[in-house]
Amino acid sequence: MSLPFFLVLLEQGLWYAGVVNALLWLLALATLVVAIVQTLSVAVAGFSRKDWLDVLVGGIASLGLLGLTLGVRVWTLTLLFSCVFGAAAWVRLRAVTRNPVHAGRVQTLSATHLALLVGSFLFLIPFAWLLSTSLKPDDEQAVFPPVWIPTQQKLVAGVIGDGGKPGKLSKLGQRTVYELADLPSGAVKVKDAASGQVFEATRAELVKQRQVSPRWANYVEALAYLPAETHYGLSFLLNTLTITFLTVLGTVLASALVAFSFSRLHWPGRDALFGVLLATMMIPGAVTLMPQFLIFRSLGWIDTLRPLFVPAFFGSAFNIFMLRQFFLSIPTELEDAAKIDGCGPFGLWWRVMLPQVKPALAAIAIMATLGAWNNFQGPLIYLSSPEKMPLAYGLQLYQTQHAGEPGLLMAASTLVVLPILVLFFFTQRYFIEGVSLTGLGGR
Repeated sequence: MSLPFFLVLLEQGLWYAGVVNALLWLLALATLVVAIVQTLSVAVAGFSRKDWLDVLVGGIASLGLLGLTLGVRVWTLTLLFSCVFGAAAWVRLRAVTRNPVHAGRVQTLSATHLALLVGSFLFLIPFAWLLSTSLKPDDEQAVFPPVWIPTQQKLVAGVIGDGGKPGKLSKLGQRTVYELADLPSGAVKVKDAASGQVFEATRAELVKQRQVSPRWANYVEALAYLPAETHYGLSFLLNTLTITFLTVLGTVLASALVAFSFSRLHWPGRDALFGVLLATMMIPGAVTLMPQFLIFRSLGWIDTLRPLFVPAFFGSAFNIFMLRQFFLSIPTELEDAAKIDGCGPFGLWWRVMLPQVKPALAAIAIMATLGAWNNFQGPLIYLSSPEKMPLAYGLQLYQTQHAGEPGLLMAASTLVVLPILVLFFFTQRYFIEGVSLTGLGGR
């Protein structure tokens, strides 16, 4: 047999070995997931019975299995410990639950919460990366593997370098040195910490001594680099707040008023017109861009904020449909009682109907806020003056000017997205309640 034949056999053997190793790892990971669910089930069952020992042991076992897999990275150990801990947890779970059905419910609950935790962690990774990058110094922006916790080089307060700045701590082999200045030749002027000798060293020879220290100056510099006519971004913020407030006001009032008319008032052609309204939801937004632009240009509204919030006062088909379903679910007896007390149509709408649909109004207000705050296409079409731009458009211009400075760009992005996160954090209950009630017909 020739040498190439043996090489082919060897290559095929290595390929098969790799496939088998991958399959074994999949088996080990599947067993690991089952074992973690079992150990978490023991912790959940212990928590319901106030047995804190089971809670502690179940939690430690789950974290231990996960740490073993990430730290050792040997599929045999992962498979072995997963089988042992999973079997022990299953025996303990059957002992502390009433029957197999109860044990199955606890396992289902634990698996669901585990899936939600993993999903939440995955969705939080981009935001964590945004926040981490916004606090990194320049020398940590493009390193691999990426740095998640920002650090900076240690400063020595008692050592003053050239320019009056504190010296920076570094290692040159086994020697501790202070960086005094970067020289035009590319070398670094350093001072020996023990002998006090001053000499030059190359950057490659020095190892920076770092400490955990976020660089908050990125946020200050991000605002300082904005154009002077924007008043450090306050003009962008004011324009965005104006557009958002008026958009939310128009969307809520107009949609609620039209939905009330379609649901509680009786007039000729109401159902046919409602069908036409629903049909408009199938028209792509790109089709109406040019007609809207021509209308606003004829009104002289180009390069003003009006095209960005005036359409909200004409309602939205989806919001009208959603509020109509809520209004239809309100008992007619409540409406009749209000009419007997002398309420007219507008009094009935304002005093009786609107308080009954607060969750839906909150959901619509939150969605309108998100849409207006993140609107980029509208300002791109209608605005041209920098002082009239909102935050979304201003951030795009900032990216064009500072694309090579990711720290400043991420700091500016964090400042833009932070108000929306705070808003959703405090209003998520109303948003979820409104959306969930919509699927139940308002009940």
